[in-house]
Amino acid sequence: MIVGVDLGGTKMLLAARGPDGSLVRSMRVPTGPSASPDQIEAYIRAFAGALPEAPSALGVAVPGLVDADRVEISDVLPHLSGWRPLDLLGVPQILVNDIRAALAHTSRTLPTNATAAVVVAGTAIGMAWMADGRVVNGVSGWAGELGSIPVQAPGGGTCRLDEVAGGAAILSATGLTPTYIHAALRAADPQVVMTVRVAGEALGRAIATVVNLLNPQSVLLAGGTLDFPGYLRAALTTAEEHALPQLWRACTVRQSEDGGNIVVLGALDLAERLLADGADRSGRSPAGLA
Repeated sequence: MIVGVDLGGTKMLLAARGPDGSLVRSMRVPTGPSASPDQIEAYIRAFAGALPEAPSALGVAVPGLVDADRVEISDVLPHLSGWRPLDLLGVPQILVNDIRAALAHTSRTLPTNATAAVVVAGTAIGMAWMADGRVVNGVSGWAGELGSIPVQAPGGGTCRLDEVAGGAAILSATGLTPTYIHAALRAADPQVVMTVRVAGEALGRAIATVVNLLNPQSVLLAGGTLDFPGYLRAALTTAEEHALPQLWRACTVRQSEDGGNIVVLGALDLAERLLADGADRSGRSPAGLA
């Protein structure tokens, strides 16, 4: 039995996978900026304790910069900065950036020498990629900070991509909850439609930049913000408009079929690889896993 955890800016998704590869149980709980390490650890232990058998490995995916067994910085879950969740369940465990977990799951169906990227539009925008089959981490582990690239702000000047294209930015600009945003989009509220379209177009220009810079064969899109009607269409239309035609034709850009589960599935995959490659209970992963 393997346990995977996807810690997000608004929710935590926990899942358990049995020996046959099927999901045995899952649970979703709210998070938010006030979520604390103690609360998160309590949920993980309670989830594992309710399983029909004790887990043999744990994978935890978090938003932010992860260095082996420690969360260095997490903007969307600030109380996790500095969190070192050692030996949570008394089993081998791996702590990984959430987008790298999504990439790990995606890579299972790609050629071993693939150049590919995963772009996740959630509370903020994140990316991870591999070149010639190897995950690109960067000298400090920060490679893929797509949400931090400077873009034109809707009111003029510059801002980060997160502040235009991320889910939190859409909620802030409209003053609405996700449920009311969906209702406003169904009612064709012009202000909300415009906000979502502008956000999608900003993401699309970023996707075009990824295609033009990396020349990948695949860009997989995931995250809950893609569910806002009109957002994904605006992103894809704008991306194709700004990407070099030859590079666009060489690349498959599509939405993940795993929906909001891609990160937790990646956490499960990495925990399984941890067992297969050998691990202790320290929380550290063998080199090259993530």
